[in-house]
Amino acid sequence: MEIKDKKVEGNVLKIKTSSKDGTLFYLLKVYLQSRDEVDVAGTYEGHHLVDEAEFYLRVKEGNDPEKIFKEVLSEVKKNLENKKVK
Repeated sequence: MEIKDKKVEGNVLKIKTSSKDGTLFYLLKVYLQSRDEVDVAGTYEGHHLVDEAEFYLRVKEGNDPEKIFKEVLSEVKKNLENKKVK
């Protein structure tokens, strides 16, 4: 999965990928929604033949959405290596 576009605007992170499959985003969404700093975490897949997967993360004011996204990615990786997934 290649990241085609990434935008950080204040407390919002938007990521668009080259893949039409948002499966990884669903896993990240579960982890992100359990964090107090997160307001909204979601995905948009659109039409499976023409649209790319998009991920949206909005965090509470005073938090860095990119930093939180990277922390959760690390947590998911660690849990997968230890075979523990939420």
